[in-house]
Amino acid sequence: MTTISAHRPQTRVDLTDPGIWHQAVPADEFARLRRDSPVAWNERCDGQKGFWAVTRYDDILAVSGNTTVFSSRNGVISLDDFDDEQNDARRTLLEMDAPQHPEMRMITVPGFMPRAVALLETFVRGTAVRLLDEVLQSGQVDVVDVLAKQLPIVTLCRVLGIPEARRDDMIRWSDQLIGSDDPEFVDPAVAVVPEAQRRLMPFGHPASLDAFDLGLQLAQDRRREASDDIVTRLALGVYDGRPLTDAEFCNYFLMLVVAGNETTRHSISHGIKAFCDFPDQWSRFRAGGVDARVAADEIFRWASPVHFVRRIATTDTELGGAEIARGDKVAMYYASGNRDEAHFDAPHQFRIDRTPNQHMAFGRGGPHFCLGNHVAKLQVSVLLEEMAKRVASISLTGPVDRLRSNHVHGIKRLPVAFTPA
Repeated sequence: MTTISAHRPQTRVDLTDPGIWHQAVPADEFARLRRDSPVAWNERCDGQKGFWAVTRYDDILAVSGNTTVFSSRNGVISLDDFDDEQNDARRTLLEMDAPQHPEMRMITVPGFMPRAVALLETFVRGTAVRLLDEVLQSGQVDVVDVLAKQLPIVTLCRVLGIPEARRDDMIRWSDQLIGSDDPEFVDPAVAVVPEAQRRLMPFGHPASLDAFDLGLQLAQDRRREASDDIVTRLALGVYDGRPLTDAEFCNYFLMLVVAGNETTRHSISHGIKAFCDFPDQWSRFRAGGVDARVAADEIFRWASPVHFVRRIATTDTELGGAEIARGDKVAMYYASGNRDEAHFDAPHQFRIDRTPNQHMAFGRGGPHFCLGNHVAKLQVSVLLEEMAKRVASISLTGPVDRLRSNHVHGIKRLPVAFTPA
């Protein structure tokens, strides 16, 4: 195991501190790290074992693409440590390596391929139009509440096959699971569950059990009567020649619920805020000539809705001049990679016509590339097209309320005014 030494490159802030991210992405620190210490040791202030922060684009690709040396099996969304029993209980598709990961992934891949996603366009467009028409009836709105939350969750219900009547439940569960470091989402139910028991739950939160109950109910329904949705694929899915266990089904289902909601929601929010901050870019898009999918990619790069993804070293190795020991945690900071000056011209500028744009918002360079990336791109590009027809300008009308999280780049409230076209 690694021991701290005076000559080892260090971060100057503890990147696990959600209070830092609540203020803003630590862009200056990431710029320094990319320049001077692209793989730096982050010593934690809470006494837990530290980790390596990987901040350059190319080094992130190196970690992401080498699953033999950098494993996902010991957790990817938390920088905390869990024992084998806890890791196994919490394991989703994200926390799997080959050969388990590709076989599990293939259960749902057909439902997320471009041809399948293209069939959603009419539904997504109709939903976007309805939501925008409602938004434009008000002079000022919280765009997170009335738009950014709603489009992804309605789409997710359609894709997974979840009754739309349960969408508020899914939003609440997702907020509780992702926002556990934010006082607004503190759930009194957590305090009555012993820590040892919570550590066996995905996201360490009892809300996961409520989602499991819904998932298992839907699975029973689909086994009686199949439908053309992702829950049916999961309910009838086979791994290693056998049906999925309840635990495998539930963890997979929960991953899709949270990932399919949170990342697109916050990308939409950050995209609209960017158009408020860079009004010339909204005028540029409305003027025509920029494909909505190109503009959507810049929104995903700009938002970087997931700050980091973690791996663990399976052997002693070297990366970016740092000596990484077997068992060390390694965090790939997409929030930094998407601002890497070596890969993006003027990366701190929001440019809706940016090409090429090989951003890392969905992961890049490895087998864990986001399963639902085509669904996310469809939603954002369709929303942009419909907004361009209806909205002349967008402006902030109050302070932005950010999510307190070291993992998800979230916005909780975004008060804006839309000027109708």
